Amino acid sequence: MQRHWVLGILLALLIQIGSQAGSALAQRRGDTLNEQEIERIREAQEIDRRTDVFLRLASRRLDALEGRPDQPPKREAWGDPPTGSPRQLLTAYASLLEELADKLDAVAETKGEQDPKLRKALARVRHDMEMHITRLERLSITDDDLAARRTALQMARLLLDGASAALAK
Repeated sequence: MQRHWVLGILLALLIQIGSQAGSALAQRRGDTLNEQEIERIREAQEIDRRTDVFLRLASRRLDALEGRPDQPPKREAWGDPPTGSPRQLLTAYASLLEELADKLDAVAETKGEQDPKLRKALARVRHDMEMHITRLERLSITDDDLAARRTALQMARLLLDGASAALAK
C-alpha cells in the first residue's frame, strides 16, 4: 500500500514536469540522440545497465553545456557529442531523466522495489543526481534559458528524492 502511495506521488510529479517539458520527448526521438546513443539504449536491457546508459546520455548533455569535450574513446562508443542551444540541451537532459524515471517506475511495478538490479540502479541515480544538481546550479546561462534549467533541476531533484525514498525502505 505504501509503495503505491510513493509511486502515485512520483507519477503526479512526472505529469507536472512532463507538461512543462512539452515536446521534448518528440524532439529527442527526432534528432537529439545519435545512432550510437540509440544503440547503447537498445543493448542495455536490464534496468541497472539501462540506467547507466541514460545517466551517461544525460551527463553528455551537461558536458556539452559546460563546454567539456568528449575524449576520443567515448566519442567512438557514443558518437559525436550532443550539440544545440542551452535550452535544447537542457530540454533533452530533462527528457532523458523523465524517460529514465518511467523505466524505473515500470520495473518497480513489475518486479518490486526490492529487486537487486533496481536497487543498484536507484543507488546510481541517487549518486549521479547529487552531482548533476550541483552542475546544473553552477551553469552560467541567459535569462531565456532559466525555465529550461528550472525544469531540468526539478527532474533531477525528483529522481534524487524518489531514489532516496525507495532505497530507505
